[in-house]
Amino acid sequence: MERLAIDGYGRFLGTELGQIVVKEKRKVIERKNPRSLRQIVFSGKGSISSEAIKLLGKHGVDILFLDFDGSVIARVSPPMLRTVAVRKEQYYAYKDERGMILSKEFVSAKMKNQIAVLGSLAKRRKETDPGASETMVSARNKIKEFLQDVDDISGSCIDEIRGTIQGFEGGASREYWGALTVIFPPDFEFQGRSGRYAEDPVNSMLNYGYGILQGETLRAIHFAGLDPYGGYLHVDRSGRSSLILDFMEEFRQQIVDKVVIRLITKGQVKPDDFRSKEGLCRMRKSMRRLLLKEMLSRLEDFIRVENRKIAWCNVMLRQARSMAKFLRGQGLYTGFYLRW
Repeated sequence: MERLAIDGYGRFLGTELGQIVVKEKRKVIERKNPRSLRQIVFSGKGSISSEAIKLLGKHGVDILFLDFDGSVIARVSPPMLRTVAVRKEQYYAYKDERGMILSKEFVSAKMKNQIAVLGSLAKRRKETDPGASETMVSARNKIKEFLQDVDDISGSCIDEIRGTIQGFEGGASREYWGALTVIFPPDFEFQGRSGRYAEDPVNSMLNYGYGILQGETLRAIHFAGLDPYGGYLHVDRSGRSSLILDFMEEFRQQIVDKVVIRLITKGQVKPDDFRSKEGLCRMRKSMRRLLLKEMLSRLEDFIRVENRKIAWCNVMLRQARSMAKFLRGQGLYTGFYLRW
């Protein structure tokens, strides 16, 4: 399966003879069989015909529209599945221990993936940069302590433990990002995770990558029949897709952080690939296209899980379906992580 990125001014996505075509200045520059597509991502000022939307919907292909920083502006997807039963259980779970169990699994998996990333980076730098290696080993060990703290939390519902678990999660994240400051070149001016409003190139890349991950998370949640707004760890707010934010925690490090770290530390990205506008750091067009290409490729990368190869996007779908089964009382839910 493929993912098609439409990035650039004036590109048009339409249909010809049952195929999806991309045109620029009325000339076909790309042609795809809709059966071979998994997702269409619009990241520029392109347009799409209603016939293309219908054809893609018929074949179960998502259409995602991203802002300049990777934020999901809109999503066109196939019709919702018949999911009343699982959604009822999803809402009931907020008031019982299932919401608490899921929250602990999301955060535990996040910490285990942080530990794995730091462990891998420390191992590779043990001989070439022992100081950086020691910094990451120290942070990794502190995150292990927070992981044990999360495991020890008990309660009857998420409202009873949310503050405590978020405190441990925040402590682990400070250790993680603090350790990563030592591996980025000084001219990238990375002082730690700044959140939504990026003031440096690293955070600009992370925000864009997380935006793409959010779109893929929404896709997995959709096909699992869950409500993206009915979360547990993240407090409900108007317009906030809380379950998406909850579920993303398992995948940020392995899917997004590793891509950003690799691109910068391998010299594929330079500070000149970014510009400052109104106090915010933004990627230039060429940089955005590179990161979009790398992220979409990453989602299709295969990893070995239980002695078989599976693409990251399908790992996410499998986890979302596992969550739905857990909510219906058909098994346990275990957060996903990779060992380093």
